[in-house]
Formats: sequence, C-alpha cells, structure tokens
Amino acid sequence: MVDLARAFCEAPIADDMLVLLGSEVADARLRVIGGDGREADFCGNGMIYVAAKLGHELGRDEVLIESRGGVKRAVRQDAEWKIEVGAVSTLSSELRDVPRDLLAGCPVRALLRAGEPHLVLDTPDELGSFHVTRQEFEAYCAPLRNVTGIAGGINVTVVFSSHRNSVLIRTYERGARRHTLSCGTGAVSAVASVFGTPDVPREFRSCAPGGAHRVGYRDGIWYLAASPQPIARGYLEHDVLHLPLSGMASYGEWPRSGRTPVADLDAECL
Repeated sequence: MVDLARAFCEAPIADDMLVLLGSEVADARLRVIGGDGREADFCGNGMIYVAAKLGHELGRDEVLIESRGGVKRAVRQDAEWKIEVGAVSTLSSELRDVPRDLLAGCPVRALLRAGEPHLVLDTPDELGSFHVTRQEFEAYCAPLRNVTGIAGGINVTVVFSSHRNSVLIRTYERGARRHTLSCGTGAVSAVASVFGTPDVPREFRSCAPGGAHRVGYRDGIWYLAASPQPIARGYLEHDVLHLPLSGMASYGEWPRSGRTPVADLDAECL
C-alpha cells in the first residue's frame, strides 16, 4: 500500500492516497498515505471527498468517518459537505525550539495544529505575490518542512492577503513534499492565525489555487466545507492501477507551466 501511494503521488495528479476500510465506530475508517510513505493524522479535503462518496452510497446526508485524528461528523449542505476539524492548538514550545537562524527573516505568524501541523507565514519578500511560480514557492518552503522536531515535518501555508472574513493562501504539503493546489487544514490554520478564535459562531472564506473553502467556528470546534469535484475514476485489478488519464490531463497544469491563470481569485476571495 505504501509503495502504491509513493508511486501514485510521484505524478502531479495526487497529493495523497486515501484508503477506506471498515470501522467499528463509524461508517468507514480513512487512512491517508502521502508520497513520503507516512500516514497523515488528518486530511480535510480527504474527509470531504470520503463524506461525499459515503453519503452517496449510503443515501444519507450525515456520516461518521474514523481517522487517526478521531471520529469526525460530516453533514451535507446542498452541494457542499461540512466536516468537523476540531480544535486548533498553538504549538508554541515546538516553535520556540526552532534555532533562530533557521527562521531568520521568515515572517512567521504561528505554528498551529488543525488536524495537521502548519507553519503559517505572511507573504515573504522573496515570494512577492500570490502569482509566484510553483518552482519559486517550493524553493522557499521546502527547507522549512523540517525545521521543527515534529515527526514527518510540517506543512507551510503562506497568507498572501486577508480582508474582512477572507484569506488568500498557498500551501506546501509535507507528505507530498511539494506545492498543493488545495489544503483543507491549511485553510483552517490560515483563518485561525489571521482572525484568532472567535467569541461567537462565525464563517470565513479561504481561497487557494484549487478553489475555495468555507471555514466555520462554533462552540470550540472548527469546521471545513466545500463541494468535491471528481476529475476521474479508475480501479485496481491484480495490483495494477487503471486510470483514465484523459480525465486527469489538465489537473495541476498551471503549477507545472508557471504562473496561475486564475488571476480573478484575488477578487473572488477578497
């Protein structure tokens, strides 16, 4: 399974491999295996994908999903699925233990855990704007992956702008070891870092190259909502993975080719 995940995630069509298993405490158990071969504690987008799949197959608008991060509830709201992320914790001691020279000149907002650990940054001078190339973004973020003692490294999420209830972000994903088009835990971490923990229920919006998430907070719990978009289907037969590559040809195209064509994301999000 690990070898398959590594092989699959080496191609620029997937950040993680999601494995669904039976569960004694939920409708299914989700394992998330990254390109580095490690099992993630949590995956916001993965939870949303799985919730949509289970909801469709079971004919229900509410499902429970077990993962390493615990059992999470997911609810369908029109075309979207909303999942529990849980509490967001500040990893203050882990950040203090990082040698100063490793973060010299780095505009750190916080080191947080929203299911997964994220180093949240303001826009570094070296990156300049949201439309920096994938190669430039990865060159800046990759060295930060292992600055802490956290097993498996950390994700790096850069906040390029914020306004009212919205943030515009990009994320370097620790398991994939590259830029990702969308990261659910990165969206929650960025919102929590910029706006703090609300005193009352609130909703926010987080935009990334792959699209937007709704991020909510109520009674100590953070939530994530989005409408999953299938891009292709395949099957596994005799240890051979069959995929309709024509359905995946355009996925991830803009990070490979350079600058993003989604220039309207700034206006859409902010």
